[in-house]
Amino acid sequence: MASSSSSRSNTLVFQGTTTYGSHKTTRTLLRVGRPWLYLILESQIQIALALVVGMTVVHILSPQLRMHTRKFFSLSYETSTGSGSVYMQGTDDVYFVVAWIVYFTALRALLIELLLQPLARILGVVKKSQLRFAEQGWIFLYYSTMWVLGMSLWVNSEYWLSHAELWTAWPAREMSGLFKLYYLIQLAFSAQLLLAIHMEARRKDYVEMLTHHIITCSLISITYVYRYTRAANVVLCLMDFVDILLPFAKLLRYLRYEMACNIAFGVFVVSWFITRHVLFLQLLWNTYKDVPGERTMLYGCYNGATSQRIQHIPAQPDYFSHLLWPFQDLEGVICLNSEVKYIFLGMLFLLHTLSSIWFVMILKVIAGIFSGKSAEDIRSDDEGGQQEESPIENLNPCTGVGSSTPASRFGSSLDQLNPCTGDGKEVNDTLMEASNMSKRPGPATARRRLIVAENRKELLSRIGCEKPI
Repeated sequence: MASSSSSRSNTLVFQGTTTYGSHKTTRTLLRVGRPWLYLILESQIQIALALVVGMTVVHILSPQLRMHTRKFFSLSYETSTGSGSVYMQGTDDVYFVVAWIVYFTALRALLIELLLQPLARILGVVKKSQLRFAEQGWIFLYYSTMWVLGMSLWVNSEYWLSHAELWTAWPAREMSGLFKLYYLIQLAFSAQLLLAIHMEARRKDYVEMLTHHIITCSLISITYVYRYTRAANVVLCLMDFVDILLPFAKLLRYLRYEMACNIAFGVFVVSWFITRHVLFLQLLWNTYKDVPGERTMLYGCYNGATSQRIQHIPAQPDYFSHLLWPFQDLEGVICLNSEVKYIFLGMLFLLHTLSSIWFVMILKVIAGIFSGKSAEDIRSDDEGGQQEESPIENLNPCTGVGSSTPASRFGSSLDQLNPCTGDGKEVNDTLMEASNMSKRPGPATARRRLIVAENRKELLSRIGCEKPI
C-alpha cells in the first residue's frame, strides 16, 4: 500500500511493507467502528517503549519479582551437561516470545525513524519514497540477519545436506542457546505478522495471507513442541532467502540503480523457483520416504523426558487426544504415527500451495506483458473501490515508487498500468519522438508504435526497474 509523504513512521504497524497511518486506512478503521484500534496504531511506539521500560525497571528494582520478569529477558530451561549448557522447551518460553513481539514493534519503528529514513535522505532518495525505502530496509535487515543465522546453524549441523539426519535424534529435546534464540525470535516475528494483518484494510487475498501466517505460526509452534526443530530450521532457511532478495531489489530501485535492480529481480524469480518449488518439494518427498525408518525414527510412543520408546503403548493410542499430549506435558508421552506424519506433511504442502499461487501471479503478469495483453489486478480492497498494494507489488520491486496511488492497480488506462506516467510525462515524450520522425506513419502504424512503447514502459515498470519520477 503506497503511503503519503506526510505519514510518520510512528503510525506504522510492524508488518512488512504496509503502512497503516494513511487517511484511507484511518477512515476504514473508523467506518467499521474501531477507533480504539486507530489509537493503538497512532501510539504504538509509546506503548511498546512504555512496556519495555516498565518491565526493565521492575526487573531491576524488584529482586523478589525477578524470578518472574527474567522470563521476558532471557531463555528459560537451561540445563548443564558435560559438554556445556543446553536448553529444553517449556511453557515459560511463551513469555520470551511475547516480549520479542513488543521488542520488534519498538525496534522497527525506531530504526525507521532514526536510522533508515535519515539514510534515505543522505543517499538522495526522493522525499515521497523515503518512508518506503525505510520500510524495505527494515525487512531486508531482519531477513538477512535471520537467514545468515539460520544458515550458520544448518551448515554446522549434522543434518547439513542430509534430510535423513533431520530425524535421527528425535525425540531429543536438547538444543543450543543460539538455536533456541533463533527459533523463538522467528516465532515472535511470525506471530507479529499474524496480528498485524488484522490491523490493515482488508484486501482480496486476505484469506490467503491469513492462511499463510496461521500455517507459519502453527508449523513453528508444532515443530517446537513435537521436536521437529531440525526440519523447521531447513524450511525457514528455504523460505527466508527470497525475502532478502525482494526488498533488496526494491532498495536498488529507490536508489535508481536500474541495471542492478533488473539483475536482483531476475535472481529473485529464479531463487523463488529453486528454493520454494525444487528444494522444498525435495524436503517433502524425503520426509515422506524416510519416515518411519530404521535410520531415522520409528512409529511409536516415547518418553518425553528420556526419549526412550514406551513398548506397552501402541503408536496410535486413540484417534485424537494423543496429539495433544506433548502440549499438555512436554516431559510426558509423545507419539509418532501416520496421523502425525501426514498432518505435518499436509501443512508443509499447503504452505507450498500458497507459494505456488503467488509464483503463478508473477508469471502471469510477466507473460501477459510480453504477449502485449494488459495485466489485471488480482488483489484489491473489498471496500468501496479502494485498492491497496497487490501481491504483485510485493513480489515486484519495480512498482509505484513515489506515487500516492498503488502502482499495482492494473486498469484500462496507462496511468494505472505504469506508475511513471502519472503526470503524462512519458506519454508526451513518446508522442514528441513520434512527431520528430522523418517519415510520419499512418494513424494505425503510429497507434501500434505507441502501444509497443507503452508496453515496453509497462514491462520496465513491472519487472525492469525504470527510474521513478
